[in-house]
Order: sequence, then C-alpha cells, then structure tokens
Amino acid sequence: YLLTTTIEEKSNRIMEVLLSAVTPMQLMVGKILGQMAVSLLILIVYAGLGAGALGRFKIIDLLERQNVGLLVVYFLIAFFLIASLMAAIGSAVQEVHEAQSLVGPIMMVLIIPMLFMPAIINNPNGSLATTLSFIPPISPFVMVLRLPAAQAIPTWQIVGSIGVGLVSVVVAAWAAAKIFRIGVLMYGKPPNISTLIKWIRMA
Repeated sequence: YLLTTTIEEKSNRIMEVLLSAVTPMQLMVGKILGQMAVSLLILIVYAGLGAGALGRFKIIDLLERQNVGLLVVYFLIAFFLIASLMAAIGSAVQEVHEAQSLVGPIMMVLIIPMLFMPAIINNPNGSLATTLSFIPPISPFVMVLRLPAAQAIPTWQIVGSIGVGLVSVVVAAWAAAKIFRIGVLMYGKPPNISTLIKWIRMA
C-alpha cells in the first residue's frame, strides 16, 4: 500500500505540492509512521481476538506476555525496515509495473522464512534457525517463529536479533531517505538497482 500510494502521488504530481510544505525526509517518515499506526491497530485487534478466544476456552495460560511484547518489537522492526524500502522504490518510479523489477528481489528474500518454516519450528535452536535470526530483513520473521517453541530461546539471541534489527532499520532509513529525496522529483526512465545505489552514494 505504501508503495502504490507513493507512486500514485508522484505520477499525479501531488508529491510536488506536498514537498512545498515539508522536506522529503519528513514526508517519507510521516507516510511510514501513518501506515505503521494503521497496521499496528490491525495487529492489536487480531491479537485481542486471539487472546479473547484463549480466555473463552480457559487456556489463556498458553499465552506468554513476554512473547506478546516481543511480537510488537519485531513487528515494528520488520515494518519500518520493509516500509523504508517500499517508500524508496515507490519514489523512484512512476508506474506500478515499473516497480516490479525492483520489488522482486525484496519479495524473494522475504519468502525465505516461509520456505524454512518447518525446519525452524521443528528445531528452533538449530544452526539454521539461529543463523537466520541475525540476517536482516528476515530476522524478525524467524524470531517470531522461534519464540513460541517449547525450547527456550537464549536471551542473548533475542537481544542480539533486536540489536541487528535496529541497526538495519537505521541503515535502511538512511538509504531510503537519500533515494526518496532524489526519486520523488525524478521523471523519465525508471532506474535499476545500480542506479539506486548511485543515488545513495551521490546524495
């Protein structure tokens, strides 16, 4: 949604009007935070319904409060990381079909936790699950799969994965801000990945 709305605003020249009142960085962060608030509300609603169902069947003790808090933390990390990338791509193109070649590699990476889901759930403390827990941007998804397991996850891995996630968010936001600043006012031939890297270096 963030990708498509950014493309729509750029193609309709609404972006130019918005940039007359705010800086590109403020606009990008505002769009991300606004969509994050909506998504967080949806997450809270679903979690509330799930907790209510557990309470109705008197199995609420299966829900660990620590895991709920960590779910929110990993959600925020994953959302801001991916949203920064989507906002950057959306600012660089003028049509949705132009973004497909840039979004494709990101989506390929994001399906890795789904591919390895059985192995992660069956052996949450195995070398595969542990390694994937420290590789952004998939680490939040892997940790959410590992947390409910019967085997306790070492605390240092939880802290380390959160630390890696926060660093990756800062790096992604920094790179996305540079692409966004150039891309929102750039029209013509859509850029490729190498062009986006050049924008990051030159901005």
